[in-house]
Amino acid sequence: MFALAAIICYAADRPSHGVPRHRSGQLVMLLDGLIVVGALFVLTWATTLGPVVRAGAATAFAFSIAIAFPVANLLLTVIVILLIATASSAANRLPLIILGAGLFCVAVSDSVFAYEVSAGAPSVPLLLNAGYLAGLALVAIAALTPTRKTPRWEVRPDARWGYLLLPYVPIAGVGVLFIVQWVRGSHSDTVQVVVGSVVIALLIIRQAVTLVQSANLVASRARLVLAADQTRRQLERDLHDGVQQRLISLALSIRRAEADVPPELTQLQQQLSTVVAGLTGTVDDVREISRGVHPAIVTEGGLRTALRALARRSAVPLELDVHVDGRQPEPIEVAAYYVVAEALTNATKYAQATRVHVGAQVRGGYLHLSVRDDGIGGADPKRGTGLTGLTDRVEALGGTLTFDSPAGQGTRLQADFPLDQP
Repeated sequence: MFALAAIICYAADRPSHGVPRHRSGQLVMLLDGLIVVGALFVLTWATTLGPVVRAGAATAFAFSIAIAFPVANLLLTVIVILLIATASSAANRLPLIILGAGLFCVAVSDSVFAYEVSAGAPSVPLLLNAGYLAGLALVAIAALTPTRKTPRWEVRPDARWGYLLLPYVPIAGVGVLFIVQWVRGSHSDTVQVVVGSVVIALLIIRQAVTLVQSANLVASRARLVLAADQTRRQLERDLHDGVQQRLISLALSIRRAEADVPPELTQLQQQLSTVVAGLTGTVDDVREISRGVHPAIVTEGGLRTALRALARRSAVPLELDVHVDGRQPEPIEVAAYYVVAEALTNATKYAQATRVHVGAQVRGGYLHLSVRDDGIGGADPKRGTGLTGLTDRVEALGGTLTFDSPAGQGTRLQADFPLDQP
C-alpha cells in the first residue's frame, strides 16, 4: 500500500508538459491499464498464481500472503509501465525505468516465494534473495536519480510508439501462451478463458476509441489547413490592396514632385529619382512576399495558370505536362502549388538539376501530381522541415505524398489528392 501511494504521489508530482489530457485520452489510458493488467494476470495465472491457488497452503493466512505479494507487484509494475509509456517528456523516464526494473526483480522473487509457500516447501532457495536485493537496490537508485529540467511547453514531433504499442505486447504474450498450450495438448482453465475474453473485449473498445480519435484528428488537421489558408489569403490581400497600393501611390506623388523641380536643381532631382527607385524595388519585394504568403494566382487563374507562372520564374528549365480541365477544390490547388514550388526550390538550391518535369492529371477521382528532376539525388527529407510541412498539408487533405531520391538518379515527388473530399 505504501509503495502504491508513493508511485501515485510521484506521478502527481511530475512536471506538467503541454495541455491537459483530453477525456478520450484518459479513457484510452484507462483501457490500456486494464488490458495490460488483464493480459499480465493471464500470464501470471498460467505460470504462478494458478498453481498456487490449486495447491492451496498450510493456512488461510499463508495462502493470502502468498497471493498478495505477486498480485501487488503486478499492479505496481503495470502502473510504472503506464507512467513510462505515457510520459509527455523524458524528464522522469530514466528513474521510472530503473524503478520498473527493481519492481520486476521483486515480482519474480515474490512469485517464486508464493509458489514455494503454496507447495509447502520447508525452505526457499537462497538465490531467491538475489531478486529482493537487486530490486531494492534499483528502487534506491531510482529514488536518487536526478530528473532533468525540460521546457514547460515541449513539442513532440515524433509518434509515441511506446504508448501506441503498449497494450499489444502483453496481448502477444497471451497469444503465445495459448499457442503453446494448444501445441502441448493442455487446456486453458476457466479463469484464463474468462479473463482473456474480457481483455479481448477491452482491446476492441480501445480500437474503436482510437479510430474515433484518429477521425477527429484528421478532421482537425483539415480545418487547421483551411483556416491557415484563409488567414494567408487575407494577409496577401492586405499586402496587395493596402501596403502595395500605398507605396505605388507614394511613388507616383514623388514622380509628380520630381517633374515640378526646377532644372537647375539636379541634385534634388537625383535624390527624388533614387527615392522613387527605392519605392519601386520595395513594391516588387512586397509583391514577392505576398506571393509567398498566399499564391493569389491560384485563386484567380487556377492550378494550370499558377504552374505556368512558376515555370516562367523558375531558374531551372521546367517542362510542364498538365492535363487538368477546369478548376479543382481551392485547398487542393493551393497544396499542389506549394508542392511544386518547394520541389523547384530544392532542385535549384541543392539538387544541381538542369531540368525539372512537372506532371499533373485528374484520373479516378484523384489529382495526381509528380515532380522529378535530373539532379544529384540523395536528398533526405528528415534534414529539413519543408517536405515535412508539405506532407502534413497533403495528408490533412486526405492525400498522400511519396518521396524518392536515390543518389545520382535525381529526385521524384508524387502527390495524390482525392477530389471528393469536402
